Amino acid sequence: MNLGLKALACLLLYPDAALKDNLQEIKEAVAESTLANDQKEALEIFINHMIETPMADLQKEYVATFDIGKKASLNLFEHMHGDSRERGSAMINLKKLYEERGLTIESNEFPDYLPMFLEFLSGLNDAEAQALLDGAARHIAAIDVALKKEESPWAVVTGAIMSLTAMKNSEVKFERDDLLPTTEAESFDSPVRFGGNADPVQTVHFKK
Repeated sequence: MNLGLKALACLLLYPDAALKDNLQEIKEAVAESTLANDQKEALEIFINHMIETPMADLQKEYVATFDIGKKASLNLFEHMHGDSRERGSAMINLKKLYEERGLTIESNEFPDYLPMFLEFLSGLNDAEAQALLDGAARHIAAIDVALKKEESPWAVVTGAIMSLTAMKNSEVKFERDDLLPTTEAESFDSPVRFGGNADPVQTVHFKK
């Protein structure tokens, strides 16, 4: 189970009381992750910002940043396919991948919602998680570039995700390419919940 990916997924969620209540635990997961020290420090500053910012202000900033249609939309395939038929096909393929691992999405989000995808990866073996993350790197990079241009505080989160891929931002070339598995999964662990049994933070509800 990759707690680092799970923590990054949670940090991209719409901020609510459950998320705020578990930010300290998420901060600890980041500190124990394999991220570079400078990434950990930047994320700690961001998490402190989330803790200290009034909920209403944080939610307003989040909506302005990530709403559908924004350049930083968290729906991965939107950045390459827009609302075209190709995006629909890509999402069907991704949903099929989830189902092949015995998972059912219990969420109103699309399958290409980045926090959902990251949580899925957090339960895979390291080799497949890395392969799929690398396969999604161009899509994630589009979000990362948009957030950096807006000088958004969430840019440190996507920057940390990009640091885990084999791709550098300078290599970004937006080409049509579906997100497909490149290795066979050996196992999937149930997603981690921050906060234990008391109002836990979970990026997306997967049912095995």
